[in-house]
Amino acid sequence: MPGTAAPELRALLERTHSGTGWLRGSVTIDQVYAHYQHERMDLRHPRGGGPKYLEWPLFRHFGVWLQNIADSYYEDGGERAMRYAMEDLSDLAELAAPWEFGDLIHSGHPQVTRGLRDVYDRAPKRHRLTEAELRQKNRWRWPGLPSALKGWIYWHNTARGRMGLPPPRRGAA
Repeated sequence: MPGTAAPELRALLERTHSGTGWLRGSVTIDQVYAHYQHERMDLRHPRGGGPKYLEWPLFRHFGVWLQNIADSYYEDGGERAMRYAMEDLSDLAELAAPWEFGDLIHSGHPQVTRGLRDVYDRAPKRHRLTEAELRQKNRWRWPGLPSALKGWIYWHNTARGRMGLPPPRRGAA
């Protein structure tokens, strides 16, 4: 039957959002010093985590995420699967990031866009540190200060510590 393909193709374009731009996902670790910590292989992280905390999880899991996006492309253009992939990458990066003060491990900011439209944008769990907070953090880096004491000082100088919440156990994210 001539002329039946065009309406079907239009419906497919609408369903997959293919005509509205590229589907892009990103995760930003939203701290001033995040790039420095990510790239420096020579830094020591005695409380856990380490460098390349975005890169390593991405390379380990991208195949599964791409397959999920491809499998769901006809349903919604892969948008939901991309959202889950970026949330997963954010969670994995938070586990792999340096833990010393807890800023990087809670600073993942996943986003998904389709062309110029925001599909998904979750704010980081931890706010971007201000200049005053960064200066205070530098004061806590005294040489020879035990890591456990640094963590105790940090915890009791944050809002959660001042509210009387117990600090997380060592090794918990």
